[in-house]
Amino acid sequence: MNTKKILVVLLSVYVVACSVLIYKSGVFKTSNAKDINAQSGIFSLAAEADIPATKPQETLQAPASAVSSAKTDFSIISAEPKQVVLGSIASKAQGNDFLLELKLTSKGAAITTASLRDYDNRDAKNPEPMKIIYPAPNAAYSMASGRLLLYDYGQAIPLNKLNWQLVNEDKQPDGSQTAVFQAAVTKNSQDALLLRKTYTLAPDSYMLTCDISIDNLTDGAVSSGMEIYGPVGIAREGSRADMRKVTTAFLDSQNKVTTTKLDMRKLTKEPKPQAELLPKKGQAGEFMWAAIASKYFVAIARPVPQNESDLACKWIAGKSSIYYPGAAEDNSESNIGVFFKTSSAIIPPQQSKKYSFQIYLGPKDKKLFDNNKLYNKLGFVEAIDFQACFGNIFRPLSFFILEVMGWMQDNLWPHNYGIVIIIFVLIVRILLHPITKKSQVSMMKMSKLGPKAEEIKKKYANNKGEQQKQMMALYKEHGASPVLGCLPMLLQMPIWIALYSAIYASIDLRGAAFLPFWITDLSAPDSLFALPAAVENLPFIGNFLGTSFNLLPILLGASMFAQQKLMPSSASAANSQAAQQQKMMMWMMPIMMLVFLYRAPSGLNLYIMSSTIGGVFEQYVIRKHIREKEQAEAFGKVPVTAKTGGKLKKKKPKPPFKFS
Repeated sequence: MNTKKILVVLLSVYVVACSVLIYKSGVFKTSNAKDINAQSGIFSLAAEADIPATKPQETLQAPASAVSSAKTDFSIISAEPKQVVLGSIASKAQGNDFLLELKLTSKGAAITTASLRDYDNRDAKNPEPMKIIYPAPNAAYSMASGRLLLYDYGQAIPLNKLNWQLVNEDKQPDGSQTAVFQAAVTKNSQDALLLRKTYTLAPDSYMLTCDISIDNLTDGAVSSGMEIYGPVGIAREGSRADMRKVTTAFLDSQNKVTTTKLDMRKLTKEPKPQAELLPKKGQAGEFMWAAIASKYFVAIARPVPQNESDLACKWIAGKSSIYYPGAAEDNSESNIGVFFKTSSAIIPPQQSKKYSFQIYLGPKDKKLFDNNKLYNKLGFVEAIDFQACFGNIFRPLSFFILEVMGWMQDNLWPHNYGIVIIIFVLIVRILLHPITKKSQVSMMKMSKLGPKAEEIKKKYANNKGEQQKQMMALYKEHGASPVLGCLPMLLQMPIWIALYSAIYASIDLRGAAFLPFWITDLSAPDSLFALPAAVENLPFIGNFLGTSFNLLPILLGASMFAQQKLMPSSASAANSQAAQQQKMMMWMMPIMMLVFLYRAPSGLNLYIMSSTIGGVFEQYVIRKHIREKEQAEAFGKVPVTAKTGGKLKKKKPKPPFKFS
């Protein structure tokens, strides 16, 4: 394969990789603040009317083992609507130790919103604490009870529209806060079942607990089950791609956590009224937890096993953990959620059945997941996704880069991630310098071999095999290699892709500033100033530019053009076709990178631009060294051999007399 073909193949691979990254990041997809922060999306559930004060019952097909009985009238009282708040979003400086603020409603005894103390919504005009979950329109709230299933009677009592009674709101000695809701079910005007739901939120934790109990107050056993909504309506983050996903974790036979994931693109392309969250095809596993995640945050619901030593849950009914995608009626963004159904259980008379959930509502932070024993054991780190091509094959490298950058951020003054990225560039450049130097030397030799290469092509024009053989012999004789010239770029490509993924999804870089007046968020475009609305509405141009003028990608394109100008020619000037191709490449690469990276995170642009500028200086130094070396060789002062390695050697003086 000749040089031109090698370059074309390598460039094609590079372009395809970048194109996949940019397509997946949604560079040409418009989005506005309403789309990002809207409380949008519905679940494809049959809408239920508000529950009346008495006799809210539905027909339920009893299992084969159920005992038939005469018709029974069940009643349930709907209490006054109440709201309660657990935790706080006041700053730590104000004495608040809570990381979350939960707003609870008596309707379904559920969570309406959850806000984070230490993260804001990144809205410069109206900054507010970040709300990780919202109520989804026309659907139950997060952790709302669905239907109480009474198999013996073939009936189901819907609880999600019922106003439960708030019976207790208290602060515990350990500083945690609790809220207790209850609902009483009567049978033929007699007390039958008492339902209690207790939320507990502890300080300095993103984890809360939700305990549900069903007390059987009758003199006979009751066969029952319950439907429970998991997290619902996670807020979208980012203006480019919708990275929201439904993730389900399973424990396989080797006690390894495996996950299945379904993103919003698949959900909106193939909407289904219900889809079971099961292990991957060909795999088996026991259910552990289910989650809905955005770009930086995740809401995980873990049914707690009744045996504390177990990791997998036995009381969730098989194939019952399902998601409900659906477009909102107002045509805004779709939303997602999780739904659980318990296995049927027989509750003896005057006894209780208890269910417990642990709910994590917080950032997708690998350090947090690794350092917390429970999170580590449950494999919460599997909820972290990177926006990279080729699946997640660069995931380990992305994590490694984040570890290195995190250490540098914590230990190097001035504790600025922008400075960390520049230092990271310097480290990569130093590590790759020997290869870069060899690459430059090889390309200079290739340039000088241009005329001889053209002679070989003409001489063996009708014999491609011999032509390739002679070309390779020529390169070998002079120590040149067409592949070596592209090696630095090939070695940096995985780093670029992994860094792109790391910066794009790292919670550490979310909102991290480089300069106070420019590049104020390394996870977003640099946004020097906002564009007029007229520009945003222009076809294609508006989609490309987005809502702001970004200077950093333009500076990146200029630095890449300067680097291309300094690149040694790979063909003789006499070869007009090759010269024209090289000239096109000199313009095409900067323009292509400008288009691909215009709306990319500024941290990635800062890395590539710093690397490019560093490459310009490195090329200048290397080319100066090569010129000096060539001048020295021309005067016969430097014998270039493999043994000398290019070092200067003084010639030994000849003796005045020669003895025979």
